[in-house]
Amino acid sequence: MTVIPCKQARACLDVFSFVLCLLLIVLQLGLLDYYFLTNLSEKWWYAWIAADALVIIIMIWILVLALRYNQRSMEELCTADAKVKYAWVGWLAYALVLVGKVATCFQLFYDELPAKAGEHDKLFNDHLLRLCLSLSVLIFLFLLEAHHYTHLLSHRQLYITYLVTAICLDLIDTIYFLDLLWQSLQHNWNIELWLECVILALACFNLVLPGFALMKLRFSKFPKSFVVGEKVWALLYVLAVNAPFLGIRIYLYVLLEVPKQNIHYDPIGFGDQHQKLVDGNKNAAFRDF
Repeated sequence: MTVIPCKQARACLDVFSFVLCLLLIVLQLGLLDYYFLTNLSEKWWYAWIAADALVIIIMIWILVLALRYNQRSMEELCTADAKVKYAWVGWLAYALVLVGKVATCFQLFYDELPAKAGEHDKLFNDHLLRLCLSLSVLIFLFLLEAHHYTHLLSHRQLYITYLVTAICLDLIDTIYFLDLLWQSLQHNWNIELWLECVILALACFNLVLPGFALMKLRFSKFPKSFVVGEKVWALLYVLAVNAPFLGIRIYLYVLLEVPKQNIHYDPIGFGDQHQKLVDGNKNAAFRDF
């Protein structure tokens, strides 16, 4: 974002971005709490609300610190980039609570969420849960926007632009990766338990991973023992995130499609929606005809 002469105007933009981030966090975590309270009878699931409150407190605290830091470091025509000092703390606190909820949900009651035959009016289903989890993309965007003050043409801004693009795509891919578990229920794949655990573990790991990317913005200089080159770090990231996702999708394709077992497998996650859209268009065309 380019330099804004008025510090108060920049502070208002930071606060506005943070308010949107905070509202999305409350909406997402609150909706997940409602899933727990409606699908599980035990009262102690209310403890998740305390974890949500802790995340909100941490977010408000780091915003105050970020506003003070940015106001001190903000100068007109300044050549030094401001560090994103506190965003990684907020994301890690938020992501750990989110991962706990996602892991618990997929271990206890995710198979009860898809609408059964005759349940056309079911609102809190798997589709709404996917939409709820997708809010993480917007939460990351607004969190980062509320915590950095960087010149538009600086090298740091180029890295932030790349970071936003890469992480948002990975978060979206993570949601569709979790959708493999619902596809397994819908199409009766009967995949092994170890594969379900690996899918869930990789998805949860990828939700926490953006915190380490934000940590790099905070600590621009690491000890020499950790400096092995940007290309090496990029390779490690690909091996830790993209390679396992691709490997599991290839494994499922070989396991389900290649033997011609008449088992549907959509490796990208859009197949069911696309097919429903095509069928709906066909039916509408026949009615018009």
